[in-house]
Amino acid sequence: MKTRLIPLITILLTMLILAGCAAPTVAVEPPTAEPPAAVTLAPTVEQTAAPLGLTDGLGRIVTLAVIPQRIVSMAPSATEILFSVGAGEQVIGRDSFSNYPEEVANLADIGGSMGTYSYETITRLNPDLVVAAEINTPEQVKTLEDLGLNVYYIANPASLEELYLILETIGTLTGNEPTASELVKSL
Repeated sequence: MKTRLIPLITILLTMLILAGCAAPTVAVEPPTAEPPAAVTLAPTVEQTAAPLGLTDGLGRIVTLAVIPQRIVSMAPSATEILFSVGAGEQVIGRDSFSNYPEEVANLADIGGSMGTYSYETITRLNPDLVVAAEINTPEQVKTLEDLGLNVYYIANPASLEELYLILETIGTLTGNEPTASELVKSL
């Protein structure tokens, strides 16, 4: 178990360090006519009329009617988080740079070199959810949404508490709350 956590801890610590060096993100206005609310880096969970509504790193509420069974990851950090919280069997596609755990080698490659993704491959996979991270731009998120896909954006955490919240939120998002909670406790 500890050998599986070492790469995850390394990636998570790298995300924290890079968060301090990251360029500011572009604000994306919510789809409502109301003035935009303050955007926080940490995602929050709230119940909506649908079974689950989660506020992502861009301040958008992502609503899911059911737990996603077909997930595409657009960043190595997102891929590792998905697998670490127990959602590995739900992941059907990953970016070209995801290489851990070993099982990701068998997943569909959606590209990502030089920021170029194959939107055709992503849509052909028919995902219930696409998970993006701060390596992805708000414009890429919008393109995927315009294609009719649900996209959850993970912002880089600025503290360990935000990192733990991200792990728990992805666990909730994927129906793997117990595994995510145990992971957070172990960290």
